Amino acid sequence: MYRWAVYPRLFLKTRLLLLIGADAFACGGEATSPDTIVEPAEGVTATPEPAKSSLTMLFGVVPTVLGVWGSDSVAGDSLTGPGCTISPVHAVCQDLATDVLTYIDSTTFEVVPLSGTQGWEQVDSNRWRFSLTPGVKFHNGEPWNAAAAKQGIDIQGTESIGQASHSYTGTISGEVVDDLTVDVVCEVDCPILPRSAFLIGFQAPGWWNSASNLERTEKTIGFGPYVQVEHRRGRHIYMEKYEDYVPNPMAPNDAQAPTIDEIFVETRSEALVRATMVEVGEADWAMNLNLAHKDRVPVFKTGGAAETFVLVHDTIWHPELSKRDVRLALAHATDCDLIVEQFYEGLFTCQGTYAPPGTLGATDRTMAQYEYDPDLARQLLADANYDPANSITINVFEGRYPNNVELSEAQVGMWQDVGISGNVVVLETGRWLDVARTGCGRAWREVKGDDPGDSYCLDVPPGPPCFCQPNSFQLNPSLETLDFARALGRMDCNDSGSKFCDPVNVQPLLDPARAARLDGSPSRQELMEQLVDIAYDEAIIYTYFDALVFYGSSADLDWETRFDRRMRPNNWTLN
Repeated sequence: MYRWAVYPRLFLKTRLLLLIGADAFACGGEATSPDTIVEPAEGVTATPEPAKSSLTMLFGVVPTVLGVWGSDSVAGDSLTGPGCTISPVHAVCQDLATDVLTYIDSTTFEVVPLSGTQGWEQVDSNRWRFSLTPGVKFHNGEPWNAAAAKQGIDIQGTESIGQASHSYTGTISGEVVDDLTVDVVCEVDCPILPRSAFLIGFQAPGWWNSASNLERTEKTIGFGPYVQVEHRRGRHIYMEKYEDYVPNPMAPNDAQAPTIDEIFVETRSEALVRATMVEVGEADWAMNLNLAHKDRVPVFKTGGAAETFVLVHDTIWHPELSKRDVRLALAHATDCDLIVEQFYEGLFTCQGTYAPPGTLGATDRTMAQYEYDPDLARQLLADANYDPANSITINVFEGRYPNNVELSEAQVGMWQDVGISGNVVVLETGRWLDVARTGCGRAWREVKGDDPGDSYCLDVPPGPPCFCQPNSFQLNPSLETLDFARALGRMDCNDSGSKFCDPVNVQPLLDPARAARLDGSPSRQELMEQLVDIAYDEAIIYTYFDALVFYGSSADLDWETRFDRRMRPNNWTLN
């Protein structure tokens, strides 16, 4: 959209308030004549500057940080320590200000290079060689080369500060081959490294090395299609297109030169407010709307998320959730089809595994939802010697998914119908993150240091950052790789946030599956299927459905949704 002069903008803001206060209605009056007319000076012809094309994007949450990397000095359990997370609002640092090492095309699902990369090859079982694009410069003019790439790979390949990227790639490091060639070296065999490297972003090393910790959290100086110009906390993030962005013809859907001149990123916590701002022209694009808004916005779109909406159980420390039959009872006591019909107009399909359809390792059996069977649930509770004194809490971050609080309350009601004691607790963001990040790996390291012994976390209390029993909590984990390897972290005794640990039957299976090749013997498919079967039969996580995202946009914006929550506004146009 084009920036309005002040009076039309005030008119729109007034209308916005009226629409939110009641259902939309028109208001207006007769135009008044100005008291004074100012004539232009004779002989002077004003030459107006061409209007900038301007896009306003609305998100529901405020970005935690705007730096794509973390740092040791601010990492650990500080929420601002790791770099920007894989959440949509952090597109500012992941998809606009920088380009990542690889990307996944949303139409073909093939791995493609963006502006900084030309191609790659596997040179050893744990080593991949990447060829970099010549002539690329960071926003501050620093050159893009193998040394700059190595720094980003090293930082984001470290678990303590690599944030979401490490959860896909595992521990990795970079080695300079020549000025435009860099090797990525994995700690273990990494047969699908390019598919999992889509969160490795880069920054100008000279700027980064001299910047303060505060400066590092407030912006990203990358070589992406947009430059971060201004960050006015509580108001907006202002970005301008990068005139020297280098498009890549090998990624025509993701690495085009930007055509929209400027982008304003704003936060409005209420979905109704976001929808109304798009309706009246105060914004061009908004995400995480509700189905109730589909007739309010000019264009309503449904996109993929590469996520499942799930309930993660604490199978380690909770006296009831540690019993498999109790977890199965929770699943069979939940009428997922009714939840979908009641809260989502029947739009979703319930499923049994925390992976998007088509994920390597999932089968028809494990994708099928647990049957709603209250009688079976009661029998399982009896077999497990269930004690209703041990209430089961669903910890909820309100707005993590549309209607998630109401859904949780309905689910607890279904549990109570079969004799399960449960409740819903709505947590603020920081506390919810503490619960989500409290798991087996952090617990045993807190007590045992570097040696987990044979029992890992099974003989220690919950550790940092929560130091509390996590109970159950809602999450919508992503799996953009469509390979179950990343999801194995939720079954891994070494994983910092894992709520499941079986040192004898499961732990020995994890690394061979991660390292397996598609053409291996046994194949990657076979080993992943074995672990998905275990996750399903043990009911370690209850899966509601494959998640979708609801968007609203202006009629003037030409754009397409992706299979995930990522966005590339450099490929969008305003008419």
